[in-house]
Amino acid sequence: MLATLLIIGLAAAAPPAAPASPVAGAAGPREQALADADQLAAALLEVRDGDAPLACPKAVENARYSVETMLEVGQKNVQGGYLPAADFERAAAPLRALLPQLSLADCEAAAGNKRAFYRCMSSDYNHALACAKAHPF
Repeated sequence: MLATLLIIGLAAAAPPAAPASPVAGAAGPREQALADADQLAAALLEVRDGDAPLACPKAVENARYSVETMLEVGQKNVQGGYLPAADFERAAAPLRALLPQLSLADCEAAAGNKRAFYRCMSSDYNHALACAKAHPF
């Protein structure tokens, strides 16, 4: 969700499209950026390794890293003028609230979807957005 906003915000802020390419059917730079952003956002939302065994230290590290990175990229996009600060703050608030919950103790005590989320995050191939979408808690 936030990654999609951040990626699309960056792509939408690209300079106006250049004149049409002389090659029939070729996309301009803006169209290509939007297509690349859509592809990247879709990839972030895919669970790549759904059979990873639960490893709480790795899961917590991966989940916290994903969330912290989303917040850092969002802040850079605000500073760069690619994303309105109000949009970022609205999307960042739940992520900031989630960070203190992502702990070894929480993982070890987790059950149901939360345990499935941590199991999903035990793989280095999965992103927090994909695991949260697959295992909402």
